[in-house]
Amino acid sequence: MKNLKKFMCLGLCLTTLFGSVITSDAATVSGTYPTRRGTILVTSDAYKNLIPTGHAAIVWDSSTVVESISSGVVVGKNNWTSNKKKIYGVSVSSTTAAQDSSVASWCRSQVGKSYNYNYLNVTTRSKFYCSQLVWAGYKDLYKIDLNTSTFGKAIHPMELVNSSQTYTFYTYKK
Repeated sequence: MKNLKKFMCLGLCLTTLFGSVITSDAATVSGTYPTRRGTILVTSDAYKNLIPTGHAAIVWDSSTVVESISSGVVVGKNNWTSNKKKIYGVSVSSTTAAQDSSVASWCRSQVGKSYNYNYLNVTTRSKFYCSQLVWAGYKDLYKIDLNTSTFGKAIHPMELVNSSQTYTFYTYKK
């Protein structure tokens, strides 16, 4: 309790001196937020701050992404800095921008398919979970396997970041 009071006093003193206090809302950013078609977006955020599921999507354009959420494959908003705590912008090392764009188009052609709750069934193309959708686009079109096998057959979103076949060019941490 004493430490809390000291912290509150420090905040009050800083506010008095400088007019504001640096808050935890400040973000640490490296690189430029991804808007190029075919860029992979990944967050390591935990579901309801409990389960470290993360999320993945592929950029369609500056305002939209293609992603699979509980309702299935959809076109969503490319505004992750407004609701995610940690974001990675990732590219595949061996592909061109045109190939990445083709993967985004392939992912968009899956819109309307349902969500795949069987995370070990990565071979199905009738339904997808988020990271499986992005993985399948690269696997099917270019035979590039971004699975690190850390989670067996399942493809966790962070595997798209940690794959030896990708590189991270953007990070954001709130």
